[in-house]
Amino acid sequence: MKTPKAVPYLLPPDIVVAVQPWCFTDGRELGDRLDHWDPFVELDLVRIVEVDLDETRRSCQLPEDAAFALVATWSSNRTRITGDGTVVELGDLRGTVRTALTLTVPGSESGGRLTLRTRLVLRYPGEEPSPISPRRIGAILWEEGCHIAVEGGAARFPITAADFKSIPHFPDTAAWFLEWDSDDLEAPVLGGMRLLVNSGHESIPDMLRSGSSDPRAGMLRSFVTFDVARSLIAGALRNDGFVNDPESFEDGTVGRMIFELIALCWPGKPIPTMRSRINEDTALVNAEIQARFGILA
Repeated sequence: MKTPKAVPYLLPPDIVVAVQPWCFTDGRELGDRLDHWDPFVELDLVRIVEVDLDETRRSCQLPEDAAFALVATWSSNRTRITGDGTVVELGDLRGTVRTALTLTVPGSESGGRLTLRTRLVLRYPGEEPSPISPRRIGAILWEEGCHIAVEGGAARFPITAADFKSIPHFPDTAAWFLEWDSDDLEAPVLGGMRLLVNSGHESIPDMLRSGSSDPRAGMLRSFVTFDVARSLIAGALRNDGFVNDPESFEDGTVGRMIFELIALCWPGKPIPTMRSRINEDTALVNAEIQARFGILA
């Protein structure tokens, strides 16, 4: 069921007797920050809601045969994707009803700030609603929202799973692709780059999940880390603006991140020197990046 984008029908706050916080299915409370978010893992969430349906009918001047439903939705400000949870049909029940709402958020479609909304909606206005009663099926009678930061204070590298067969010009069997613009180093990290991982490879997304038991997972992660670092460093060193003034980029930008990455790999080495070195001996610089990140270690 698609929840309409409309101004909610205003109801007294005591219509919803109790709303427990969103929790993981193992009982852990979600909170307002998820520091160890994994873009290859679904978030399975649940919350308990109690609704006074008699008071709802009275406040809306609806007859006894009016029916309602509860629904939860999620939306990501990074991907601009919205999804619905399972609709809980309350029908024409009477009194206070206690029920569980569930919501599954695909990691590959979320990120940044996650907004979770809980809504009580009208499913049937009854045979004889009053002239001022809500009548439109799906009308929002009550709603509550909360925001979750799913990348923590130190935002992790943006990763998205995608089927390369559905992306024009992408090799169907490639494992990953770094999407970024080396000419736009002022862009924020979360908006200026992302690592696309081919979901068409059944084993690749699984091995990149945190905690994967696949013995090949560590090796794959080391290759991905090296490849991303190599691509970012080489791209930035081809950018004249970056080489001429590498410390001019603000915190949180792609340029600042790459400057700090180069400083990590070659402490004290001037950026112009690194451009000369990578032009003269690319293979040696790549080997040094391998050594710094412990590829195959």
